[in-house]
Amino acid sequence: MELDSLPLPTRPYGPTQGEPSKGPSIADLPDLYSLTPYTEDFQARAESRGCFRAVESASRVTWIEVDGDQVNLVTARALSSLAELRGCRSLHVPRENGLRILSVNQPNSWRPLNITGDMFREIVNIAGASSDLLELPLSFFQRSMAVEEGFSSSPVIRHNADSIEEIIYIMKYATKKVVHEKGMDPWVLRQTGVYQKYELATKNSTWVLLHPTEKCSFQSRLESFLQSPSQRACLHRNPLLIHNILFGSFTSAWREYIKHLEGRMLPIANTTVAAEIDKALRVNYESLTAIRGTENRCLVLQPIFRSLEKTFDVLHQANASLSDSGVTRQHELQAMKQLLDNYSTAINSYGQAAWSLQTRTSRIASHITDTLSFKDAYVAKQQTEFMVRDSTTVRVITVVTLIYLPSTFMATLLGMNGFFEMDDNHNVVVSPQFWIYIVCSVPLTAATLCYWWYFQNAKQRTERSTDALMV
Repeated sequence: MELDSLPLPTRPYGPTQGEPSKGPSIADLPDLYSLTPYTEDFQARAESRGCFRAVESASRVTWIEVDGDQVNLVTARALSSLAELRGCRSLHVPRENGLRILSVNQPNSWRPLNITGDMFREIVNIAGASSDLLELPLSFFQRSMAVEEGFSSSPVIRHNADSIEEIIYIMKYATKKVVHEKGMDPWVLRQTGVYQKYELATKNSTWVLLHPTEKCSFQSRLESFLQSPSQRACLHRNPLLIHNILFGSFTSAWREYIKHLEGRMLPIANTTVAAEIDKALRVNYESLTAIRGTENRCLVLQPIFRSLEKTFDVLHQANASLSDSGVTRQHELQAMKQLLDNYSTAINSYGQAAWSLQTRTSRIASHITDTLSFKDAYVAKQQTEFMVRDSTTVRVITVVTLIYLPSTFMATLLGMNGFFEMDDNHNVVVSPQFWIYIVCSVPLTAATLCYWWYFQNAKQRTERSTDALMV
């Protein structure tokens, strides 16, 4: 594979001399048979989401061209501006049995695509694509949180008289980070956007690929695949084989990802089952947060797997159409059908495993919640019993105080000189007015006890009447 030098010559917008016209630009007329008939809606949504760079600095498009007349001639260019895209378009006129791949990436999966909006519209026109392709970059946008993790745009297939297939879909997959911070999750969900157009008349294949990172393994394996003449010949026999490079690169990682999630859940699950309510718990609210996080990661897998199954259904249709049009032979049809069936079975098994794990994490989370609630209730009961014991002691002390307090008060009052005196022989002499102490303290004590008794009886009557009303 040779890499041509840059910069490339530029040309006015539109087909060049000797290049077949592709009709009006995608922005000229609405396609009422498309999911995106009005391009101005796409432009507004792309701007609000931040799908593209505002300026061309650091833009990059990888253009790979396989000449159908000279199978061994493969060129690859790295383009960084709209002018270079147009210049490369003027150099490469579509030929029979040709293969064209336009690849765009993100700096990382939470950043805009490394092209401007004008560059992407030029790519759409270069591919001669329908406006359905405009939905593809809307899944690659500026993010500050993990939104739309469970969303995958519906796969699209289109047929017309000239191009037997237009296939558009998003494949989401789990991948392990090359570098991750300690304590952070090493796994992440990413996506690759795929557009394929196959023209019956010229047997040309045009691909537009949107990658989440510059070092995407799918792109690397695709470029390595195209270096072999025998492997390129396989693409002429079956134009759908590039899809298998994508599926083969990422599908098997789902098993490792589900295993990773299960590994996060099991240590917590084991300590939860062994918990005893009257002893110190080995789970807490942090355990509940962790298990709920694992459950949420499982929740987003079900729509992803269903979208993948729909994608396999679309490829089944494309496979049958290519066979009916005489592009592929019967054994190629059967081999691809069997391959897609096997992928569907694998995805179904991953979906069952994810559903089982989700159910288990949900039950463990409920168990932790119940355990923490029971523990709180147990602690509250112990505190109540302690308070009841304390309240009994306080009640006894209160009663004793109520009995002795009036006498103590009166004793203090009567302790003044005049009621009790000492004679010359140090004998206590009681004043004739001592009767005043008796007359005052005894009725006051009796009144205090009667008030306490009345208050307690009134409280009990109120409680009994409330209970009777509730029954």
